[in-house]
Amino acid sequence: MKEKLFNVICYKTKEPVYYNKGTKWESTCDTFLLGYTYRSDEETQALVDQYNRERPARLFNPVVDRLTIDDVDYFFMSKQEEMY
Repeated sequence: MKEKLFNVICYKTKEPVYYNKGTKWESTCDTFLLGYTYRSDEETQALVDQYNRERPARLFNPVVDRLTIDDVDYFFMSKQEEMY
């Protein structure tokens, strides 16, 4: 059965986030999921363009609230299966 893909907004950080820094399990990541939009491709892209243009100081994802907008390099649209 083919899974349905949903539009999501992601962001890339200017500097990678380190996990387990200084251990043998150290890893980094610089792309993260901001959230699902459940909007059309055009509406989602327009929202991404707005975020990149206006650089909002606060976003709707509580995880992102730990970062500042200055940590975000850019936002982009992607597709993903629903989480649940």
